[in-house]
Amino acid sequence: MRVRLRREVVEMAILRRNLTKTALARLAGLHRTHLSDLLAGRTAPGPQTRQRLLDVLGGAFDDYFEVMRGRGRVSDAERVQQLLGASRSLVGSDPAGIRDRLLRMRDTLQIGLPLAPEDRVWLDVAWKSKGTGTRGGRAAPPAGITVPRTRG
Repeated sequence: MRVRLRREVVEMAILRRNLTKTALARLAGLHRTHLSDLLAGRTAPGPQTRQRLLDVLGGAFDDYFEVMRGRGRVSDAERVQQLLGASRSLVGSDPAGIRDRLLRMRDTLQIGLPLAPEDRVWLDVAWKSKGTGTRGGRAAPPAGITVPRTRG
């Protein structure tokens, strides 16, 4: 079991309380870079950290935290679904082709078949390029692989 901080909810709570992330970290007895790592999902909050944040933010555990299955790994089906959700804002040479490929992968996974190796590689690169699967942000895609890019 892994617990993850719900970034959007915490950031809204910070805004509502007219705090900065640095101020929240100070009030919760955390270092500001540790809070940044928690918000980015790079580290999981321990029991004491969770309690400190709840003491400062108020509310219930489920308001600010979610329990992840396994070790926090995102399944291929979840990756495809999230990339499909982001595909409305795709820019690049062939947004329709990207969406079609994601839809084919979703259909393959829904009937219980594994992804083809080339689709698996493409999905890994697309996920990392989206910025959700790497610690350092965006990964450079291998030559010849087109990946979804989102505006923002």
